[in-house]
Amino acid sequence: MADLFAFGSAVKALDAEDRYGATGDLKKTQYVMQLLGFPADADSLKCLLIAGEKGMEVESRVLDISTGEQYSDDYLAISASALVPALKEAYFQVCGDLAIISFIEGRGLGNRMPPRNAAVLAQQEYWVDIARSDAGPLVQDIVDTIVIAPMRDATAAPDSGLVASARSALAPMLDALDAQLAGKSYIVGDYSYADVHWTAYIHLLCVAGQEDLVAERPNLNAWFQRIRSRKSFSGQDLFPYGLMPSLDDIRAKRLSDVVITDY
Repeated sequence: MADLFAFGSAVKALDAEDRYGATGDLKKTQYVMQLLGFPADADSLKCLLIAGEKGMEVESRVLDISTGEQYSDDYLAISASALVPALKEAYFQVCGDLAIISFIEGRGLGNRMPPRNAAVLAQQEYWVDIARSDAGPLVQDIVDTIVIAPMRDATAAPDSGLVASARSALAPMLDALDAQLAGKSYIVGDYSYADVHWTAYIHLLCVAGQEDLVAERPNLNAWFQRIRSRKSFSGQDLFPYGLMPSLDDIRAKRLSDVVITDY
């Protein structure tokens, strides 16, 4: 059985010099992490965003869920339920976006992202829940039929009925988010997990050619432009949104690494 995490610096011994992060004052405070994910998977993109925000170096390897690789024996040895994505640092590994985000938050640099105020924290969780439970499946339907299906079969045509239905179901959620963002820089005050989750879904909508759903909502559009130019608050010269894949990246099955060069 193959070790899917045995790539990049992880093929070397844990005490090898280049198993650690970039040189400088923080050298040997962390290992470079390994991420198994897919560029058209929103949960994988969330992990890259949080790693960029927290200044954590990540080497990425594509787990090709377009061909069902998550159900291979090699991946089921990592996650018996085929939960994607998966992350490993040294001897520790974990699967799923929520667990990975929490782990990187705890290991990373910069400000604490979860709000300390109970009411704001509850609001964050509310908007995360809507993103993951309600908007996410609809976005994935659109991405699957417009982007992924032609990757499997070049003759496949998008299911226009499915796209129209998903857009219609998304509209009230995006309207509510647009209203929530009125007079705010971010969804619940300071930048939070709510922004991370929604960034991944909004990005994939745009990659799938549904930019009008954002452009026609002024507060949502202004927020998205703000996100696109946001610099990491970890202290590194890094713009996390720049880690997001283009349509060409998805078609070529490329997933970004998070590289830190200015510790």
